[in-house]
Amino acid sequence: MQNRLTRLLVTLLAVSAAPVSAASVQEASSAAVVPAAPLPAAAPAQEIARKHKVLLLGDSLIATGFGEYLQAQLDAHPRIQSARRAKSSTGLARPDFFDWMDVGREEVERHQPDVVIVILGGNDGQSLQDTQGGKPIPWGKAEWEAGYRQRMEKFLAVLASPGRKIVWLELPATGLKRFEQKLGLIRAVQREVISSRQDAVHLDTRPFFTDAKGRALRQARVDGFRKPMRLRMEDGVHFTIAGGRYFANKVYPEVLGVLGLLQG
Repeated sequence: MQNRLTRLLVTLLAVSAAPVSAASVQEASSAAVVPAAPLPAAAPAQEIARKHKVLLLGDSLIATGFGEYLQAQLDAHPRIQSARRAKSSTGLARPDFFDWMDVGREEVERHQPDVVIVILGGNDGQSLQDTQGGKPIPWGKAEWEAGYRQRMEKFLAVLASPGRKIVWLELPATGLKRFEQKLGLIRAVQREVISSRQDAVHLDTRPFFTDAKGRALRQARVDGFRKPMRLRMEDGVHFTIAGGRYFANKVYPEVLGVLGLLQG
C-alpha cells in the first residue's frame, strides 16, 4: 500500500514539474493581454493667418497727425502690420534735397509691403531739379509737365513689385486759390499716371474735403469730438488734430478694401 502511494506521489510531482512550451506561453500571453486602442491622431495646429504689410510714404501729411492716426488704425487691425517713412517739405521736384527714388527703393526692399500708400506733390509746384547738376526745368514751362510725368512713372516703377498694390492719395482740396492753381496741374499729372497702371489705385479725396457746392470743407464732425471741428491749421494746408483723424477715418476703410479685409 505504501509503495502505491509513493509511486502516485512521484507521478504527480513529475507532471507539475513538466516544462511549459513557448507556444503555450505565447498563447497564454495573447489571451491575457488586450491590445490598447490606437490613440487618436493629433489635430493639426491651426494655421496662423499671415499679416498684410502696409507701407506709408509721404511728406508732412504723413509725418504728422494724419499719418500717425492712419498707422495706428492699421496696426490695430489683427491682420495688418504697418510701417511709415515721411519727410516734411519734400516731393519729386527736388531730389537734390531729398531723393524719394532712393528712399522709396530702400523702404520697399526693407519692408516688402503688400500695399504702399503715398501722398506727395504739395511741394512740387517749383522747378524740377536733378541730382546730376542738370539744367532745371522751370515751373510753368511746357516741358515741366512732361518732366514731372516721367518722375512719377519712375517713382512708381521703384515702388512696384508683382502682387503689390500702390494706393496714391490725391492731394486734398485746400480752398487757397493760388495754391490750387498749382495743385490742379500736379493732381492731373498724378491722376493720369496712376490711372494708367493696373497695380495702382488713385483715391479721389475731393468728396472728403468739399461740400455739396464744391467749396473747400472748413469743418466737419469727427469721431471722438462732440461738435464739428476745424479741419485745417491757419496755413489752410496742414491738418489740425481733428482734421488728421478725419482724413485717416476716410482713408482707412479704402485701404481695407484694397486688402480685401473687413474692418477690425
